[in-house]
Amino acid sequence: MTDAVEGTSLQISQVLGAGFPVEEGLEGFKYDFPTQNILLFAAGSGIAPIKSAMESGQLNLSNKDGGLGGRTARLYYGVQTPDDLCYTDKFAEWETMGFEVVPVLSQPPDDWQGRTGYVQNALEEDGLPIPRNSGALLCGMKGMTESVKDLLTQAGVFEGRILTNF
Repeated sequence: MTDAVEGTSLQISQVLGAGFPVEEGLEGFKYDFPTQNILLFAAGSGIAPIKSAMESGQLNLSNKDGGLGGRTARLYYGVQTPDDLCYTDKFAEWETMGFEVVPVLSQPPDDWQGRTGYVQNALEEDGLPIPRNSGALLCGMKGMTESVKDLLTQAGVFEGRILTNF
């Protein structure tokens, strides 16, 4: 769309997804442990709703400047190539807000120094130190969300703390 010339026809649809029920899924003591670690998974255009959740302030993170909130967060953001990464100008700001940003490329160029493969592979490699204290937000392709949900529940994350937006 950004490369379209004037006069190009575009098809658009209504907004999809119902958002993330953050308050219901991550807040309170519905489970035996409060949510202290938040994992975010975005593939392709799924970054847009994840970005909104990150910038909403609802996730109550401990930021790099010592702000209160008490939570940590890591964003796994999967795309094919570096050119497909959106919001790269926001990565430093997100880091300051308390989000660790982990871009993962499935078709990296030879000079790529970051993570490769798929976000679910990166999660498997990193592991999940305290699953019972963790929650997750997922948006992207069905295969990715299903794989990540399986990995998280097998690790011990409560299913009610795995929030999706389709």
